[in-house]
Amino acid sequence: MAWSHCSGYCRPYSVQVEYRFAPVPSGMLEGMTTQLPWSVVVPCHNAAKTLERCLAAVAAQTAAPAEVIVVDDASTDATAAIAERFPCRVVEVDPNRGPAAARNLGAAEAGGEVLFFLDADIELHPDALERAAAALEAPEVGIVQGIYAAEPMIDDGPVERYKTLFEHRWRSDAAGRTDVTLFALTAIRAEVFAEAGGFDEALRAGEDVEFGSRVRPEWTVWTDPSVLGRHDDVDRLGGLLSEQWRRSLRFAELFARARRSPAAGNTVRTGAYGPAAVLAAAGIVATAPLALWSPWLAVLPVVFAVAFGIASAPLLADAATRGLRWAAAVYALHLLYVGTAGLASLAGIARPAVWRSPAREHGKVRA
Repeated sequence: MAWSHCSGYCRPYSVQVEYRFAPVPSGMLEGMTTQLPWSVVVPCHNAAKTLERCLAAVAAQTAAPAEVIVVDDASTDATAAIAERFPCRVVEVDPNRGPAAARNLGAAEAGGEVLFFLDADIELHPDALERAAAALEAPEVGIVQGIYAAEPMIDDGPVERYKTLFEHRWRSDAAGRTDVTLFALTAIRAEVFAEAGGFDEALRAGEDVEFGSRVRPEWTVWTDPSVLGRHDDVDRLGGLLSEQWRRSLRFAELFARARRSPAAGNTVRTGAYGPAAVLAAAGIVATAPLALWSPWLAVLPVVFAVAFGIASAPLLADAATRGLRWAAAVYALHLLYVGTAGLASLAGIARPAVWRSPAREHGKVRA
């Protein structure tokens, strides 16, 4: 693959790149029954906590990739040293350029017919690559993306358990043909990646969703719930809400860009939660003060609270399998999470600078 494949989105810049090659340890490839002409690309930055489990899971796959490329995006921890213990090529980059640039660099170095992008905080199930390869046997399928397992890679508490369960639920519900692209654990034909022009390196968040707006509609994007990986997610409430705030602001920017490009064919959307949940959360906040005027008006936030529960029923049903107390905790965390998303999206769309910025993207965004 050459950098010309990323025309328009892979920006030229001066970086220090160092390549390291690790030998295959004795016994590391035992149990692998199939060789895939694939390149696994793992972008990472300060991933020492999870990278060993991530790469061990790749090495234990029932279908072995032809190569594994770890792009160390200017880490200051032991990321590179951990990667060198595994049969992979380590590309060290300095200065830090973000996940879009790291993925583009890994793709440029890859020689596989298929690129499997894998985040460093994901531990694949042993048959993940084999199942993704089966889904790609259909000639019209250009992208196969997996989903998070319901349990985290490393259980760091209730916030992480909620976030992992939520991600698992909505991604499971989105199984099948879709128009959203998420590259946490995703296989894409090299020719499809080249046609789309790579990830937009100007984006530090939402780059994977934006990428989908440039995939030709002739290619099918398929979400396969059998391609599973356990994710190590955010585990503190403040981190959860601040992360959601930043991502929702980015969504607002993509929405504004899409409105300036109405002729584009693809749709950019996350689909993580529907408008009913967002409106119900907003209704709770808007009507709660009315109880101060009259006790009768206190029924309104209750009605919206019930509506929010109905809109979130699949998630709450999953949580209820671990008990009603856990389901109640998930309800409260989900309300905060969705409420933050709605408020940040509204704030982002209201920013005049978002609408004045130059349009470069192609696609429509739906909530």
